[in-house]
Amino acid sequence: MKKPISLGLSLLVLGFYQAPLIHAETAPPAVAPADASLLKNGSMELDANADGWPDGWQRHKDATWVEEGGKHFIRLKSPSPGATVLLFQKIPLSSGTKGLEMKWRVRATDLKPGAQTWFDARILLEFRDAADGKLPKAPNAPYLRKSTTGWEERSVKVSVPDGAASFVFMPSLFQVETGTLDLDDFSLTVIDAPAN
Repeated sequence: MKKPISLGLSLLVLGFYQAPLIHAETAPPAVAPADASLLKNGSMELDANADGWPDGWQRHKDATWVEEGGKHFIRLKSPSPGATVLLFQKIPLSSGTKGLEMKWRVRATDLKPGAQTWFDARILLEFRDAADGKLPKAPNAPYLRKSTTGWEERSVKVSVPDGAASFVFMPSLFQVETGTLDLDDFSLTVIDAPAN
């Protein structure tokens, strides 16, 4: 006498039962971490097109891509007193963004500021509207007026004005007498509007 086949096995054999499968189109979407940076390649390590410059970063004739201790970074070097070396980075913003926090690492050597109080190493900040026009009341620029003793971590929080479609930041040696500015590990994250 044949042994009875279990109901589950019978249904499986007959094709009436299918084990539950998770299909890619029905799986829950991956959620980006709350601190995901809006700035791509902030570590400056990626050079997918092998052009000797980090992807997504603007070039300048007085800037170099340097490797030190296995890490890459961008170095700005003033070619002469009063010259400006500046990198322009524009990041699109989602509507409803109220605040941003930017973090980075910086090292300054042989930094001597120029004649005016704003002739130093600074990161100029501004917001632009959908037509790429500058919005009034730009955030205060973080700055350095003397050399550092090594790498330092810096950060700034800014409120995003109504109508902002993009955030622009411009690391620079702004009309200094002399100086070298090393920049690395940038991140830009959405936060609640910072308290004034």
